[in-house]
Amino acid sequence: MTDVGTTHEDLERFLAEHHLVGAGLRREGVAPLREGNTSAYWDWEGIYRGLMRSGEIVTVGPNGMTGMRSVTGIEARRFPIWMNAQILMPGERTQAHRNTRSETRLVCQAPAADAFFVCEYEAFPMERGDVIISPSWTYHDHWNEGDVPALWVDGYDNGYCGGVNLNERMPVEQPYQEVRKPAGYGRKTLGHARAMRDGAPDPLPPVRYTWEETRDALATLNQAGERDPFEGVHLMLASPVDNGPTLPTIAWHAQLLGANEATRGHRHNSTTFYFAFEGAGTIVIEDERLDWKTGDIFAVPAWKWHHHENGSGDSILFSIDDWPAMTKLGFYQKEEQSA
Repeated sequence: MTDVGTTHEDLERFLAEHHLVGAGLRREGVAPLREGNTSAYWDWEGIYRGLMRSGEIVTVGPNGMTGMRSVTGIEARRFPIWMNAQILMPGERTQAHRNTRSETRLVCQAPAADAFFVCEYEAFPMERGDVIISPSWTYHDHWNEGDVPALWVDGYDNGYCGGVNLNERMPVEQPYQEVRKPAGYGRKTLGHARAMRDGAPDPLPPVRYTWEETRDALATLNQAGERDPFEGVHLMLASPVDNGPTLPTIAWHAQLLGANEATRGHRHNSTTFYFAFEGAGTIVIEDERLDWKTGDIFAVPAWKWHHHENGSGDSILFSIDDWPAMTKLGFYQKEEQSA
């Protein structure tokens, strides 16, 4: 097993061996791009060990060497959307900023009740399995007051920014958002009872989708026998504004695959990135088989036939897909294999 090492150069080399690059580190020429339908796969061992060492030697914050500390798949930037992973060490807080891309996060690990995403002046607790949405041009930062690292997976829609991701940071002398909205502000004001806005549409707010809610929905659908033949038990994290996709560009999904379940094949001209939240299984993309396990990140390129073959226990996958953008542009197509 390759040692991560103690220098920035050691970390760059370790990440490259796992087809990853790190924020604040050398990103070009570190490893050749892989080819093939299953080349976009990054294992949890490399992601986790790379993040932990990054937490020790890569500084973040207003005076750090980088605004945030992350590792990204080298091949991920071929796609219009992608996932990467971030770590925030105990006592750290990143400089607040906003940008034109949407930023979404799935929590993998966090200190109980002591770490937060601060979005548009509201604090959202980090709890494993939560998905937090920061829509385009909303201020956000990350804050870990606990005693263990906080880890999460990001989902980005970079390919829909016209090639320019505008980024505006709060000043170094006042780098953080003041938490001035009460807990649960967004959830409580965008429910069935809402403030009057003189006919104007509700703005797309930051949203927290709790793991408890997602888990219960998956379990209830599973108990009711409501299964998609191509995805197993499958749900979307709906926008609280119009009940449509999570964002105009991407939708977050969660799915449960039962023990030894095999789905039917289909393809679509949107891109899908997956994070293996629990379990282990195989995805077959065209004629290539990709085995995955908990913590791995992998992608299905557009217009490739694919299906799932789950392992011996239940599995849960989270995913992002850019079908909302493709649909709005009038391009979305899909095909499904018959039973």
